[in-house]
Amino acid sequence: MIRWTVLGSGTHIASARRGSPGHLVEAGETKVLFDCGAGSFHGIARAGSPPEEIDAVFLTHLHPDHVTDLAPLLFRLRNAFRGGGAVKTIDIVGPEGTAAHVEALRSLHAPYLEAPELVPRIRETGEGETRLPGLAVRSVPVEHGVPALAYRAEDGEGTSAVYSGDTGRSEALVRLAAGADLLVIEASFPNGAGERGHLTPEEAAAIAAEAGVKEMVLVHMNPECDGTDMAAECGPSFRGRIAAGEDGLVRVVKRKEEE
Repeated sequence: MIRWTVLGSGTHIASARRGSPGHLVEAGETKVLFDCGAGSFHGIARAGSPPEEIDAVFLTHLHPDHVTDLAPLLFRLRNAFRGGGAVKTIDIVGPEGTAAHVEALRSLHAPYLEAPELVPRIRETGEGETRLPGLAVRSVPVEHGVPALAYRAEDGEGTSAVYSGDTGRSEALVRLAAGADLLVIEASFPNGAGERGHLTPEEAAAIAAEAGVKEMVLVHMNPECDGTDMAAECGPSFRGRIAAGEDGLVRVVKRKEEE
């Protein structure tokens, strides 16, 4: 079983309704973040998972709205584990530039993101896989104008959830999402108001339909989306379940025979 919580369903544009991109994914005892934009740090606690329990952070790309709360997370882990004897290891996975970004944060905030008990394991990847207890996370590059990744998480029972990150139309994303139980996919603009490197609901639905996913949740919505029925804008091409994401939205994904 995979439990997916949308921590932030918005973008870099300030919104009273939506935080910047961030998602909490839980599989058994393993808890990971996909992106950690502004608001994600406190969103973890609102979701009932203390930040100290996060095992890994998977960054789709390094635009500030997707990474802003990485420093507060590391600061909290440093303070929580410093001098306590226990060692906290956290994997930080992302595209090219991730290691330099984390090192810049540590230098900027020195010494407040470092302690002998805090061990960040940083890995830059393109197409690759990270294995955690009960959860395998696979990545592929997608189209966004900067190094950017989409991710597929699978638990030990074969349940799968895919996160698009920020992307335009991407054949790699279609392949990654093939047969997934859940696709959390960006839809930054209403139909007819798209922008290169991003998707509209119709475009997101076409990807979901081609990939044959069972359920789709739209995220990364700009404020102009709030006056639009984004789920209805997906049109008839995708026949699975559709939801327009909101901060705090939870999806519990199980194998079909368990539902």
